[in-house]
Amino acid sequence: MSRPVASDARGVVSVHDAVLALIPAVLALAALVGIVLSWSWGTAMAVGSVPASGTIGYALFYNPPETTGEN
Repeated sequence: MSRPVASDARGVVSVHDAVLALIPAVLALAALVGIVLSWSWGTAMAVGSVPASGTIGYALFYNPPETTGEN
């Protein structure tokens, strides 16, 4: 996957930025579902941590960040 040049990247959301935004969104959704279904806080967070961990695994192992060769 090609990445945009840093000077042209304003307003462009990369896959890794979306993954970072998705992690708390999944946990917040799990908390809301836990409230609706009358689950305990621990149960809701345990259920929400499974897909949140999956997004981290995706970002680290399936689509890892690549270096551009510049330091």
